[in-house]
Amino acid sequence: MRKFHVDALYALLLAIALLTAWLRIAHADDTALSTSGRLDLTRMANLSGGLQSRPASSALFQWGGSLATGPALGWPGGLIEFSIEGVRSDGNLPARTGAIQMPSNAWAPNFLRVYQLTYRQQLGAAAVRVGIMDITQYFEVSDLSSLLQNSSFGLMPTLTANLNAPTFPNPGLGAMAEYRFNPDSLARAGVWQGNPPALAGALHQGALWIGEVERDWTAPNQSSPQSDLKLGVWHDSESDPMIGPTTSGGYLVGETRWATGTQQWGAFILAGTSPGQVNLVTQFVAAGFIVTGPFVSRPQDQFSLGVSRVNLHAPAPETVLEAVYSWQLTPALALQPDVQRFWHPGGTNPSAVVAGLRVHLAF
Repeated sequence: MRKFHVDALYALLLAIALLTAWLRIAHADDTALSTSGRLDLTRMANLSGGLQSRPASSALFQWGGSLATGPALGWPGGLIEFSIEGVRSDGNLPARTGAIQMPSNAWAPNFLRVYQLTYRQQLGAAAVRVGIMDITQYFEVSDLSSLLQNSSFGLMPTLTANLNAPTFPNPGLGAMAEYRFNPDSLARAGVWQGNPPALAGALHQGALWIGEVERDWTAPNQSSPQSDLKLGVWHDSESDPMIGPTTSGGYLVGETRWATGTQQWGAFILAGTSPGQVNLVTQFVAAGFIVTGPFVSRPQDQFSLGVSRVNLHAPAPETVLEAVYSWQLTPALALQPDVQRFWHPGGTNPSAVVAGLRVHLAF
């Protein structure tokens, strides 16, 4: 059965590749189809403390794209989105530190799967999307924290540590809608299966409901917002208590951007709460900044610093301080050294210093 699933996946990937090639030829004069990909090679190790000093590594591959159905198929307002993703890992990274906030957002047990396959339809000021997707691509998103490699700066622990959320490495079947009230205000809501990534019985194993409102502030004569604020709530209900508890939570994402000379700056704050007694993580707060062009001679390089703290049902909260530098060798290739200092990982384990290096290739 497993071989059948692998063969079916390879057949689907081949079909997508052939369709991509055909569409590029058939629609060479328009922008109906866009594709992109990335390869992240990461190696990390404890320099001191933690539970184990042995290094762990991972290779993450992602490729995908979107097809606008208007110019390609004659169906206005539609967008087909697709991607495949896989990870090959060596070593048990969570066991190295014992931390809830995993040092690498690119580490997972080995997998290869269709990561996204969705259809989006624009309906005036509203839009709907349905299919297999990662919830954190559309909700609780912070663009300014994305360079940091610790998982807590992209996946809020109040969600990912307390339930089997439909996010990396396990996207899920879901549906969502959003409505833009004006250029600076919108609301979105969605529902996902309760036990991803298995699709069998996906509609009968509980559900994760989520809603979010967003407010942007855009300066005159600017196309992108200078600041934004997102507030959201979620509720997860499981039909089988063996899968997980029924629980709820809320979150906040705030970002702001500014320029100083040739440097582009951004700062962010993230916060989440899920106070139920059944939850491992009850509160979470993080903050940090990113600067593009930290040196005049390196205008494309980036530096980011962030701190994150989670409250646990444990003797002490877990805190991590992270610094990462992205050295842009070419427009597509970057080296990203990273160092993280953990205090009380897991609430009870020895404090640790973790260092690593990521090679990032975009294509």
